[in-house]
Amino acid sequence: MPHPAQPAGLLDGRAADEGWSSAAALVASSAGTVSAFADGPGDVGATTGGQTRFDLASVTKAFVALAAATLVDDGLLDLDAPAREVLDVPATSSGATARHLLTHTAGLRPTALAWRTTADPDAVLADALGPPVAPPGTAHAYSCLSFIALGRVLEELAGERLDRVVARRVGAPLGAAGLRWSPVDVVDAADVAPTEPGTPTGRVHDELAAATARPVGNAGLFGTLDDVARLAALVADRGAAGGRQVVSEASSRALVEPDDVARRAGAPWGQALGLRLGDPGFMVSGDQVGHAGFTGTSFVVDLATGATAVLLTNRVHGGRASSVVARRRRLAALAAGLGTQEGR
Repeated sequence: MPHPAQPAGLLDGRAADEGWSSAAALVASSAGTVSAFADGPGDVGATTGGQTRFDLASVTKAFVALAAATLVDDGLLDLDAPAREVLDVPATSSGATARHLLTHTAGLRPTALAWRTTADPDAVLADALGPPVAPPGTAHAYSCLSFIALGRVLEELAGERLDRVVARRVGAPLGAAGLRWSPVDVVDAADVAPTEPGTPTGRVHDELAAATARPVGNAGLFGTLDDVARLAALVADRGAAGGRQVVSEASSRALVEPDDVARRAGAPWGQALGLRLGDPGFMVSGDQVGHAGFTGTSFVVDLATGATAVLLTNRVHGGRASSVVARRRRLAALAAGLGTQEGR
């Protein structure tokens, strides 16, 4: 049965293959904000609500990108200087810059698999920071390793661990009080949507992030619907939140405009600094920007309407083949003012 607080149009009409036991959704526009919470066919007994934290998976990258933008604004991060000047590791040995890392054009592998053969966190991290497979700027390939390297760069510049960088520079100004960063935070399982069976509830689902035993830039954040909605609102409001400019307007433009390096490298969508534009996997127009996560999370900002849409699910609870693509696009269509259609 639908959750009693569930408005029509957001979480109704669940498809059997969506796989989630918990879901939360929101659409915010000039007409107001509508949110919904639901417990799915795989419900494990808890009731999903505003306090429920979801494993945000790669939506973590959006928070890290915003943290990078604040370091640019403070004059601490030069997007186009060789990253090896800050972090001298094999991943940066060919001259990759922070811009390359943010736009997935650093030539790094998509992921690293040392976690399958070693339980040593240092060895796992060293493998993740291994050498590129292509010269920086020559190809666009979505890479979790780019954001792991970026996270380490931010730590070196800020002089503190990545979770603290993001909490101080992004979470606190946003008022995103629900954010927790596994595996360094103790995340109360009672308030967390379980992910894939076999992954302890409250432990990051991404195997690489979990195996590093430290906060890394590709995944690890847990958050509530409100936390991600606040992030989306900041992007929609050109870097402003709570009456203050968290990210400068110049940096906020870079988060929502296609980057020239990524365009020349063949990005299949508009690749901005950390965010994507017009990705048909979870958007319905080229005016939309945002990010998605493997566990079934996503947010979209419609630059034409100013509306935002957020979907948080634990779709891997039903297995990795479960899909929420149609629902993501349905919410994106609502943000675009297209009613309940799934896209054009």
